[in-house]
Amino acid sequence: MLTRTRRAVALTASLTMLATTLVAGPTIARPTASTAVPAAVPSTANPEPVEPSVEEVPLESASADGESPSVAPFSADSPDARAADALDGLHASSDVSGFATVGVVWQGPADPTGLTVEVRSEDATGRVSSWEALEIEPGSEGGVPGTAPFVVGDASRVEARVTGAVGEVHDLELVIIDPGTSAADASDTLAPPATASFGGGSGSGLSGARTAASAGIDAAVASGYPGSSLAPAFYSRAQWGADESLRTWSPAQGNIKAAVIHHTAGTNTYGTGDVPAILRGIYAYHAQTRGWGDIGYNFLVDKFGRIWEGRAGGIELETTGAHVSGYNTPTTGVSVLGNYQTTTVSNAAVDAIVRLLGWKLSIHGVDAGGTTVINGQRLPTIFGHRDVASTSCPGQTLWVRQDEIRRRVKAEQSRYSALWGTATGSLVMSPYRPDVYLVVGGTKHRLTTTGILDSLSAQGRVSDAADSYLSYLATGKPLGRFLRDPRDGTVAFVDGNTRRRASSCDLVTSFGSSCAAAVDVTAAQWSRLAAGPPLSRFIRSSSSDSVFLVQGGTRHWVSSWARLLSLNDGRVPEISILTPKAVSEIRQGQNA
Repeated sequence: MLTRTRRAVALTASLTMLATTLVAGPTIARPTASTAVPAAVPSTANPEPVEPSVEEVPLESASADGESPSVAPFSADSPDARAADALDGLHASSDVSGFATVGVVWQGPADPTGLTVEVRSEDATGRVSSWEALEIEPGSEGGVPGTAPFVVGDASRVEARVTGAVGEVHDLELVIIDPGTSAADASDTLAPPATASFGGGSGSGLSGARTAASAGIDAAVASGYPGSSLAPAFYSRAQWGADESLRTWSPAQGNIKAAVIHHTAGTNTYGTGDVPAILRGIYAYHAQTRGWGDIGYNFLVDKFGRIWEGRAGGIELETTGAHVSGYNTPTTGVSVLGNYQTTTVSNAAVDAIVRLLGWKLSIHGVDAGGTTVINGQRLPTIFGHRDVASTSCPGQTLWVRQDEIRRRVKAEQSRYSALWGTATGSLVMSPYRPDVYLVVGGTKHRLTTTGILDSLSAQGRVSDAADSYLSYLATGKPLGRFLRDPRDGTVAFVDGNTRRRASSCDLVTSFGSSCAAAVDVTAAQWSRLAAGPPLSRFIRSSSSDSVFLVQGGTRHWVSSWARLLSLNDGRVPEISILTPKAVSEIRQGQNA
């Protein structure tokens, strides 16, 4: 069993991190299929953002002689074939470059009845492919209606035709995306990010943190992303050259109950060095052309068994994707590059899905062998796109392996038993900075001491969050010891996962805070804290018999029992027993 637990903590004003605890066990096997990629070695070229270019060509009715400017004939077509095609539907064609991504968009219904969209391509030798149908893909509300993206492969020209109920839609366009090139694309052994220190990222200056090697963790199972839960090795958005200026979607969080398996469709004849360009093409089509603001899939897997970060927002968080209309909030989406309707999916790709979902579903507390209810429908916790939509996705040869995938993911989850459900909490941090935040709705509150982090451990472990997500969140009040239940306004002192109700704002002021400074939390966050005795102005540490009177944010030692009674009008006071950390955070003054 592979276990990893983190308590990311800040010390002093900027919260320096606490040590990470790593417990090593058996390593996760690398793909053994014939298509598996060799062990990664450092790349000689650094990945850099690449801006794709987008061309939009109107679909038009073409005359038999192909005179329409957007419907130039393919070189391999006979005059009779061109004439037959031109008499049916709308057409458009364009030159393409490399592994271009294409799709067709329109104005009108998102899911028009009886509309058929097809594409074909021509390579540099003049060989023309057969027509392939594009699936209509309803997307996010407010997005542009259109088809799923289609990677044409290594082609020099592409053509689209639309037949059937064309009258339902208008302003149809063939969209051709040139994903651009990067020197890093050519590397067949693109190296994963440096593992560095777990729990805080490169250069974060962790105090006492251990590297994967020092903990005996095999590099094959250590997350390249500086996360905190030993995600399987994967490639980041930066490594496939994502141009973040194209992303207009602000990451949002859902409530993961299941995983959905997809395929991207398009060519299966890609090499290892082609994958970053393919991802950039899909990204541009989803983010720009369809108006989704980012790539729709949370993760992507290639036929070589490599895992790639998809939608921005944090791999450990419950980031909402755009991969199944109506099912995005409660699911995470994994898409395999290629078309698996007739081509057999590689064992390496299936292995990668198992590794990924074994970890991902575990940290969200989802049983891979169970079922869940979404939109009133009971579903397995791992299902295919076609199970909830009218589509062939994820392709027949991948879809028929779902039972196998569920069994194997269920077995894989035994490796992550110590992390079960730990990513469902509200505590987050950037992998590259030491500040830890409690997220309440759309607002983040920075924790001011390590003791507060200890006292909120019932909220879940600290999850790494993408900077894009942290930037999206509003910045709220710093989080001290006092929280408020917004349902009734109760203010309580939090310590050791216990809340102690403050009887008045004057008492809160005695502890150096104010009712105005108390942070409102959600009902769920409030309920995770045990209800303790009311807070008293007399306190002592659980590790000491010394009693203190708290006044003006300062604790004053009470020297005797007689003095204690005199300070409370001759009555025996209630004494709040706090953790040593909570007591030490209160400045010590003169004797009472």
